[in-house]
Amino acid sequence: MMRFIGTRFMSVLGLVLVLVGGLTILPQSSTFTPVALATSSGGGPIVLDGMDPVCHAVFGEGTENYIAKVLKSVYDQSSIPSSNGEIAILGVANMSSSGGCGGDWNSELSTKFLTQFDTSPTVTFFSTEEELDTFFSGIVANPPQIIWIPDDWNRSSAIHAKFTENAEVIADYVNSGGGLFANYNTFGWLTTLLPGAVFNDGGCNGGPIATEDGSNDFGLTDADVTACWHGYFTGDFGTLKTLAEWEYPTGSESIVAVSIGGGEVSLPSSFTLTISPESPNAGEDLTITAVAQTLDGTPQEGVTVTVTVSSGPDAGQVFTATTDASGIATITVRTESEGSAVYTATATVAGVEKTVSATVAWNPPTTTTEVTTTTTEAPATTTTEVPATTTTEAPATTGAPATTEAPATTEAPATTEAPATTEAPATTEAPTTTVHDHSSHDHGELPKTGSSSNSNFLFGILLINIGILFIGISEIKRRYS
Repeated sequence: MMRFIGTRFMSVLGLVLVLVGGLTILPQSSTFTPVALATSSGGGPIVLDGMDPVCHAVFGEGTENYIAKVLKSVYDQSSIPSSNGEIAILGVANMSSSGGCGGDWNSELSTKFLTQFDTSPTVTFFSTEEELDTFFSGIVANPPQIIWIPDDWNRSSAIHAKFTENAEVIADYVNSGGGLFANYNTFGWLTTLLPGAVFNDGGCNGGPIATEDGSNDFGLTDADVTACWHGYFTGDFGTLKTLAEWEYPTGSESIVAVSIGGGEVSLPSSFTLTISPESPNAGEDLTITAVAQTLDGTPQEGVTVTVTVSSGPDAGQVFTATTDASGIATITVRTESEGSAVYTATATVAGVEKTVSATVAWNPPTTTTEVTTTTTEAPATTTTEVPATTTTEAPATTGAPATTEAPATTEAPATTEAPATTEAPATTEAPTTTVHDHSSHDHGELPKTGSSSNSNFLFGILLINIGILFIGISEIKRRYS
């Protein structure tokens, strides 16, 4: 009976080994990890308020400190590529008693608004409808460092309509890193981009005070923003944050946003660009994701997206991709050089040519530590093996009287000069081939990392053979027992 159990056990064990071995050599399924969209908002610095600070500065209420601080902070944080370094003031004229509650802009700029600049930047005014058309049509080729739309109670509805008409042009400028400062106006262009955002008339019942975001992003204090205000924002602001706030109506617990924006925010547009990671290392992949869709979120499939390296490492390279059913196109780039690079994407969405840029700071490569590690391993392997070979052979020659000649053979230790092959670490310079230029060609998809399929196959064959052996032994035992 025990013999039967032993035979039965070996037979079952053999079958199990054969089964496991067969499963081991089967092809392993691979998993696909989709590329994640960048989670940061990106974009440029924005401050939008209902505080009409220009008017109050003209009336001597101290709001020029607020204007001066915001202009300097937004100017410094703007990262718009190919900037002409100017401040573009839209919707007011550069002349005495015109706009800005009757203030003389020549005087106000030099004595109040630009006082925080060591060297005042050039200021250009675009006042009329024709001038605004010229500005918005040329903003891609000749972008200012920041756009400023001051409060002006005398501004015509036709000028306000120009802002609304060019809402997406403003959004694309901001999304490329440009700075925007806008004071009390109808904000129709903002509602075009963010239908859930509403600008309301009302206020001037005290305050406002700076929020933590206002302080962190622009250095605002309560003293900077405290002044009479005439408008506030409610609803969905998208990525914009509250920068200054106050209760309204008086005595209520309702807190309203008197100013909104942020140091690095984006605005909705029919063509947007994101990058991941935001601060890549040279020699690593950078994923550029372009999204083409209408403002209401309808994807635009089949749009050709062209990305050009406008400046920096690998300047002049051009990449193309086509949007999928979700309106998304992704392009993967890599450079072996550190430095700041500008990637400019263009596409025609719903018949409108769109251009958006992203600035990327490539960090130094991280391959140096790998070269050091491989250099220390090669000598250790070579020096231990060569002495082992020479010491085992020497005793074999000691049996003959001609051992006197053995010293000649002892010259064999000269072969121990083989450790000179420890110069092989020079071959460890091979890791420098990891600094490889992908700019002129493409290797396709990189090989998957992980366990080798060859090792799985050999192990599976071994299990199958052992299993067959056990089955054979059990069969022999069964027949002769």
